[in-house]
Order: sequence, then structure tokens, then C-alpha cells
Amino acid sequence: MVEDVQLPKYSKVGMLSDRMSDQVRLIGDLVKFNEKIAVYEHNLYGSYNGGSFYDKNGGWLVQQEYYCSKDISKHLTDVVAKTGVNYFSNSINFVQFSEFDKYLSQNNANCISVNNYNPLDNLETRKKLMWGLEADNMAVWQVSIIKTVFSVLQQIFFIVLGFLVVMSIYYKILLYVIFGAKKDNNNI
Repeated sequence: MVEDVQLPKYSKVGMLSDRMSDQVRLIGDLVKFNEKIAVYEHNLYGSYNGGSFYDKNGGWLVQQEYYCSKDISKHLTDVVAKTGVNYFSNSINFVQFSEFDKYLSQNNANCISVNNYNPLDNLETRKKLMWGLEADNMAVWQVSIIKTVFSVLQQIFFIVLGFLVVMSIYYKILLYVIFGAKKDNNNI
């Protein structure tokens, strides 16, 4: 039971989209050093093959080149100038700049990413701008000492309760069956 406890516990301190402004910023600049981003608290826990799930999801995300703003389509030319990227992609195909810009404005997109791709000739790795991440559901989480202490106390309570139940069963039932039956036979 104690191994299943996921510590530390986190509290939601805000939404990632609320931290965006009209200014273009990298997604990693929207969170503080001691904060994490995830949709749900359980996305912050767990490990697989020696690495944490968070490092492969939200932790990985804040280290990427994701440019975010309240209305990223207004700043698309600035991002293109800053990154030097001239290729634009939806999730499947390459698209023209105008189609990319149109999608961003129609969907009130907040973020675009710079991704690497290898063209068919495989001569060099190139960069492209992509849409895909929408930060509407991404919450910002911070360690909560109160929730962590409460969780530990809750686990201690259940361990002590389980111990008391086992001891009660041992003394009341098992010892009564063994010694209580002999005591009844002696009175006859």
C-alpha cells in the first residue's frame, strides 16, 4: 500500500493559457523553475524504463521550441524571422505560409513548434513550423506540502488501522478458538 503512494502531491496553481500574453514567448518561459505542466496531476508521476513519464511529456515539452502567445497568428512573421524556418506543416503534409496562417487565425491557436524533419533526399535535417499543441487544458502544478503531509498521514492511519484489525482478530478470535475451547472443557 505504501509503495503506491505517489509523492510529492501537487496543487494546480493556474492554467498555462492564462500565463500567455500578446508577447511571443517560449513555452518553457511560461512556467517557473519549481512548476510543472500537465493536463492532470497523475501525469506528473510514474516511470518507465528508468525515466519518468513527466520527463517524456510535460518536462520534455517545456524544453522544446514551442512559441506561444494569446494570438500566435499575429506574430507568425516574427517567429519565422527569429527561427529562419521557411517550411510549414500541419500534422501530415507541408502547407503554404498563407494556409498555415489561416489555420492559426481560424482556430485561435496559441502555440506553434519548430520541429526537425528529414526530406526524401536525406541529405540534411531541416526545420519546419508546425501547429498541434493547444494549451487550453494544460495546467500548471506546484508541489503542495499540505497535500503531501495529509497523504502521508492518511497512509499511516490506514497502516495502523490494518495492524489493529489484525491484532484484534488474533487476540479475540484465534486465541479464543485455541484457549477458549480448552477453558470450556475444563469447566465440565
